[in-house]
Amino acid sequence: MLRKILKQIKLIFSSYPRRHLYLLLVGIIFLISMTLFSNIKIDSNSPKEALFSQVSMEELDLESAVEAETSNFIKLKRAEIKRNDSLFSILKRLGIEEKNIVTLVNSDRSNLLAQIKIGKTLEVGISDFNKVISLNYIKDFKSGVRAKKSGEVYEIEEYELNTEKYRVFKNIEINNSLYVDGLKEGLPDSVIMDLVYIFGWDIDFVHDIRPGDSYSLIYEEVFVNGEKKLDGDILIAEFINRDRTHTAIRYKLQNGFSEYFSLEGRNVKKAFLRSPVKFSYISSSYNLKRRHPILHKIRAHTGVDYAASRGTPVRTTGDGTVVFADKKGGYGNLVEIKHTEDYSTRYAHLNKFHSKIKVGGKVKQSETIGYVGRTGTATGDHLHYEFRVNGKHTNPLTVKLPNAKPIHENDKDSYGLYAEKILADLKNYQNLSF
Repeated sequence: MLRKILKQIKLIFSSYPRRHLYLLLVGIIFLISMTLFSNIKIDSNSPKEALFSQVSMEELDLESAVEAETSNFIKLKRAEIKRNDSLFSILKRLGIEEKNIVTLVNSDRSNLLAQIKIGKTLEVGISDFNKVISLNYIKDFKSGVRAKKSGEVYEIEEYELNTEKYRVFKNIEINNSLYVDGLKEGLPDSVIMDLVYIFGWDIDFVHDIRPGDSYSLIYEEVFVNGEKKLDGDILIAEFINRDRTHTAIRYKLQNGFSEYFSLEGRNVKKAFLRSPVKFSYISSSYNLKRRHPILHKIRAHTGVDYAASRGTPVRTTGDGTVVFADKKGGYGNLVEIKHTEDYSTRYAHLNKFHSKIKVGGKVKQSETIGYVGRTGTATGDHLHYEFRVNGKHTNPLTVKLPNAKPIHENDKDSYGLYAEKILADLKNYQNLSF
């Protein structure tokens, strides 16, 4: 059989001129070569020189060039935005070529990237050619601005990730301490601190807590695209201390701000904090007959001294307007805040002022206004704090502090309905837990 086939092939070839046979042979070799080269695959792990030895950049169209830049060589870099930073300076610091930066900036026609803020983060995808392939300006855990290379320009848009909130209920009896027992029941540290802040106006958590006290609360967990990102706000909390029940309900007012109120609509916080410095101790109390440690004379100590290390943040104890922020004799660096016609506070011996503090500027309760130091007449690092009523010095530790504003009349009816519903939810959870 094989002999017959070979004989037939020989007869076919003998019937063609020799030059035709040569052309046929060349054609067969060409087909075989094309087949072999079409099956060659470049190793994705090989260096970029191996890739571009097959074809030069000049032979690629624009789309192919972008694909070549982005295929395997993207480096993701993060940069925290610092004071005096701009988008240009940050990208320049990351090694991006100026021409590419200009292209990116010119693509931002809505100026979405022009208002980057200190402390936020930029995530930049960079090719081996030091060009930006992608950029993500992260405003917070759920939103930001994205830039993506599209041809010779960039597509830039704001984004908002899908956010979901889930309620969590906890009912905790105190046997050891509020903090320890809360952690045992899986209550996050941040939520415990929020609870202490909310009830800190009415309960002394150092001296008033007793075994057998209890607290119940509903708080939120925040998820982004199905992943938990943070523990949110306490929606309602009930604290039983020495058989007395304290209730606080978070409510969003018509002005857009949220505050905590009692069932009757009383604001749970006072107009002033008791202490302007966290994690400190009183080194010198209010004393009108105190002997001055430097002058060695009897001189009234018209405030309270809080000992703390240099640089400790000092917070304003109430909302108000800055009326003085400068050096003032023995006070050293002094901030004075007028809260109402009746109330004002002073913060002295500051190492330095907060950058946002300016005379005439508004401040909110707990806002940092400066940092502990020893400027002026001072023997060591501490804050001197004064509380004045109608221009007269008053002991900050014993003065009766006014309450913050209660629920506004415009919010009263809607708050009453909301408070009734959220309290019913808390009671239902409590019944299910027993």
